[in-house]
Amino acid sequence: MKNKLPAKSAISVALILFLMSCSAKEAAAPGPAEEETALISTQAGNAPAIESFYGPILEQLDEDMQQYVQSGKVSNLAYALIKDGDRIQSGYFGTRTLKGSAPVDDRTIYRIGSMTKAVTAVSLLMLLEEGKFSLDDPITRFLPELNNLQVTRSFQSGSSGGLRPADRPPTMRELLTHTAGFAIGEGQTDYANRVFQQRDVDGATTNEEYLKRLSGVPLMYQPGTAWSYSAASDLQGIIIERISGERLGAFMKRRIFDPLGMVDTGFSVRDAQRDRLADVTAWTPGQPLAKIEGPMQDMDAAHLPRDAGGHGLVSTTADYERFAGMLLHEGTLDGERLLSPDSVRLLRTSGTDFSDPETGFPMYQPFRGTGFGFGVAVVTNTIRSGLGAPEGTYFWDGAYGTWFWIDPYHDIIFIGMVQNLSANPVMPRKTAMTDVYHALFTDYFPSNPVVEEDLPE
Repeated sequence: MKNKLPAKSAISVALILFLMSCSAKEAAAPGPAEEETALISTQAGNAPAIESFYGPILEQLDEDMQQYVQSGKVSNLAYALIKDGDRIQSGYFGTRTLKGSAPVDDRTIYRIGSMTKAVTAVSLLMLLEEGKFSLDDPITRFLPELNNLQVTRSFQSGSSGGLRPADRPPTMRELLTHTAGFAIGEGQTDYANRVFQQRDVDGATTNEEYLKRLSGVPLMYQPGTAWSYSAASDLQGIIIERISGERLGAFMKRRIFDPLGMVDTGFSVRDAQRDRLADVTAWTPGQPLAKIEGPMQDMDAAHLPRDAGGHGLVSTTADYERFAGMLLHEGTLDGERLLSPDSVRLLRTSGTDFSDPETGFPMYQPFRGTGFGFGVAVVTNTIRSGLGAPEGTYFWDGAYGTWFWIDPYHDIIFIGMVQNLSANPVMPRKTAMTDVYHALFTDYFPSNPVVEEDLPE
């Protein structure tokens, strides 16, 4: 099922400008709901928004997204493309459960993994606006358990190279930008990440146990000297709980989800929502899709003792569209102000300007041509990124393959949902971005000069 816009008769300027990136492709009826999320977009776009895209090229977006289901990599995929507050195109492919026939829609519930990080960053920024802390405060003001951290001498090496004391505690700013030096595990093989996995940090059932285990894991580098994807957002969640005196999910519900009308977002699934929860599956090439069993499948609160600020939320396309709309409109949606414009600009500004002292080329980037703000990657070089998105566009993915991006220049929001968790990631975001920006008529021109090193791989 899909909603499409009509074909146009001109060719997109963006197609010509960003053609170099076109090779970067990866080849339910809802049950009773207590409430329904009000979409911020209409299903039939207004003429100016529709005319921003070249229809025949945008058709490729539908085909490419559907192919993930038809190829057997995932059991379903849902997406929505919004521009100027209008739903330009949306697609719903496959079935909500692996063996059922119920389709997916805007209100199908997905585990969104690390898309949680942006919500946690917004929560912490709310407390910053209230004067509860300063960005230059040491994190040990709230996490005294991390007072005596050690640092490996061999960043990104399998050997510790010998440990040394941290020069100082990481700051709150470094925690938000993931430049504090913490590991994350997730199968990485450098020394700090191996210790993180050996101590089973993510297996802790209380915040106190989490911090106890993490305190024995060395930092990957001295705070503020590099960037690495890390457990920082989980620590942000613990800090929010300690400042507010509330469990993280309760704080987010009161301060974000209820004001925005995000009725299906939280750290677990209620019984009344269960018939809208998508199965999480594992894809192995050459084998049929397999349903994963365990707490992550059921998302039952009784089996989820901690609210993980880095990866724990479930949500829907409709709900996350409202969250993204709030950010796109600089902290306000439908008269509800959650953040000031200054705080939103802080969130979406890269704080990772590291470069090689010999070559001057960027270092420690989440992806080519990107930096990292507060819980999101930020496009810093359109050509180098190979995505076609303007500088200042911000985005992130979840471990299950979910993704979003927000493009302030073109007033675009994109939300994508899939549910794969395996050693073979299914990450459609780059394909979706390439399709959208090839189809978009635009007056945007990259500000950074093009050099050979910038050309996409």
